[in-house]
Amino acid sequence: MGSYVHTILTAVIAFPFTALLFTFPYIICSYRKYGSVLSFRILVVYSFILYLLCVYFLVILPLPSIDEVARMTGPRVQPVPFMFIRDILKESSFRLGNPSTWLSLVKNAAFFQVFYNFLMIMPFGIYLRYYFRCGFKRTLLFSFLLSLFFELTQLTGLYFIYPRGYRLFDVDDLMVNTLGGAAGYLCAPALMRLLPSRENMDRASLRRGQEISLPRRLLALGFDLILIFVINCILYALVPGEWTKDSRLFLPLAFLYYTLVPGLTGGRTLGKVILRMRIAGTDGARPGLYQYALRCGSLLVFLFAAPPLLSLLLTGLSSVGLLPDLARVLLSLCTFLGWFSYLLWTALLAVRHRPLFYERLSRTRNVSTVPFADEET
Repeated sequence: MGSYVHTILTAVIAFPFTALLFTFPYIICSYRKYGSVLSFRILVVYSFILYLLCVYFLVILPLPSIDEVARMTGPRVQPVPFMFIRDILKESSFRLGNPSTWLSLVKNAAFFQVFYNFLMIMPFGIYLRYYFRCGFKRTLLFSFLLSLFFELTQLTGLYFIYPRGYRLFDVDDLMVNTLGGAAGYLCAPALMRLLPSRENMDRASLRRGQEISLPRRLLALGFDLILIFVINCILYALVPGEWTKDSRLFLPLAFLYYTLVPGLTGGRTLGKVILRMRIAGTDGARPGLYQYALRCGSLLVFLFAAPPLLSLLLTGLSSVGLLPDLARVLLSLCTFLGWFSYLLWTALLAVRHRPLFYERLSRTRNVSTVPFADEET
């Protein structure tokens, strides 16, 4: 039992690194499908990943040395079905005519090995029925395939890292694991009464997806900035002239991108297509080109032009003697604090799904292109 606990702790330690690799694709897929990321869905999905990681580590750990495996001479495959029954009878003191020996059938290592293999895949069947909405036949098939994957992992010596398999490929494990998945499927309804259904989770996700969250905005912005950066690099490499090598070219490119691309595509940019959203007029109509320009221009001015212009103004007033140096420093500090405070306030408004200043100026807003929950059902 101690080895099992140690293996599970190892999986728990490795889980954050595995989850980190999985998180970004999962968030993108969730936004594309539902327009939102539901907290309870995250709990279900990540608990499923942790479960699979624990089971996988139970299959491969502890890892022996390569020299130790090379010296192994035992069988690699156990192809005879129901050999576990013989093993249990062999390790027990069972006698049919002696009831006092019957308990030994379930108090020996061979039985516990079969029992643990059965329990190991039970949660898999529960997840398949509850979250993935699989029927019994598909649950049986996927449980068999998962067990086959584990057995082949053992047979190939951890995908040929070892010179031979260091654990036995056992046909009995295939049967017992598959039965465990089927048992999990049959037990799932008892748990499903306590948890929200997958259908309710989907409806809640789609309902939330009609509002554009701040993370969704920022992810779309990230994809767009990457594309603008790539365009900037292409211009730098292919187009002669000093103007393409000016780092300040990025802002005009951003302005043109956020003005022309939405104007030609009905309010969509690369990031908005990926995150399934678009820019629309506050009246629901398609915005004009000037609205896209006003929307993007006002935001760029606030983010990049306003702070240096104010600093330049204060420096100019100080240089002609109209503003003492101490007052210039204090005013510069107050200006920066005011700018930063308004930036935080804007982020807070976005979190609360309120229109931002550049949206009010341009009379535009972000809308979701994910279908309504009622349309899905």
